[in-house]
Amino acid sequence: MRWLTGERDYTPGGRGFMAQAWDRFVPPPALWDEALRVLKPGGFLVSFAGARTVDLMGLSIRLAGFEVRDILAWIRADAFAKAPGILKSGHEPIVMARKPLRGTLAANEARWGTGSLNIEGSRTPYRSAADEDETKTKNAHGQFGTRHGGNAVFGDFGDGLREDYNPPGRWPTNVLLDEAAAIMLDDASPVTRSRKSSPRRASAPGAGGFRTTHTGAEHDDVGGPSRFYPVVEPAGLSPQDLLLAGQAGFHYAGRATAKERPVAPDGTKHSTVKPLTVMHWLVNLVSMPGQVILDPFGGSGTTAEAAIDLGREVTIIEAESEFIPLIEQRVERALSRRSDTPRA
Repeated sequence: MRWLTGERDYTPGGRGFMAQAWDRFVPPPALWDEALRVLKPGGFLVSFAGARTVDLMGLSIRLAGFEVRDILAWIRADAFAKAPGILKSGHEPIVMARKPLRGTLAANEARWGTGSLNIEGSRTPYRSAADEDETKTKNAHGQFGTRHGGNAVFGDFGDGLREDYNPPGRWPTNVLLDEAAAIMLDDASPVTRSRKSSPRRASAPGAGGFRTTHTGAEHDDVGGPSRFYPVVEPAGLSPQDLLLAGQAGFHYAGRATAKERPVAPDGTKHSTVKPLTVMHWLVNLVSMPGQVILDPFGGSGTTAEAAIDLGREVTIIEAESEFIPLIEQRVERALSRRSDTPRA
């Protein structure tokens, strides 16, 4: 591959989705070199990719010096086959990478304020009181006499009651569902109920182990499996509308409503508009309020609008001049919802 022989800015010719030249290939390492240069140590990078090119996207990002931390999956029910003879892609992979830390995570956070995901601000909301009760008690191991020693995620509870375990939602996952996909998932799987059950010998009072607790950690939590995942819920469309979106005309994402999609005075539109709710989720996951978001592929300005909504500063770069009016519309719309004005 030419990237490995020194041509770090190489991209092949041709055209990509909807014959767009700017979508013909993944960004080369030379672009990610610049992203690495301006990011603080521990800063995160997230990049949408295609199912057939996510390996190349990850390679390009790694060659620039980033650490690939995860591949997020946006599960969608509105996808379509983009060429004859290939599968319809039901998910859109998102590469999540991080600039290497300087020293330990604690030292990096103290110096730069970066390095960790915004876990507490990105938890999956509870669907019901029973859902909340189940989540909190299942992870408060000390309450049930279980001993699991030190735990880097939940802490070392020992034999005591973990009374301070009060999370605002379920731990974030690396999967995001659109609402139509959530409905299809729940329809395909039977409703599950967590019930109290008979204790096993290893879980008698005072004994250790991870088996069923002697008091019963389970609760009457009822629902489909989608309750374990964050669900994007766009305004203005019912779940049934989303499931029928393929009959209502062409939508690349299907989740960005017509109201979200800006149109320039000359009629210019962007063909690959990301939903604002998806970008809210990503911006919130990898940054904290007041931090700076850089998007080198401004597109229709969804990232800019999401960043301003969430109290981040934002810098947008866009190579195609025809899309600048679209970005300006979204920035103005976001600023109109805020009393203060971050740098944009």
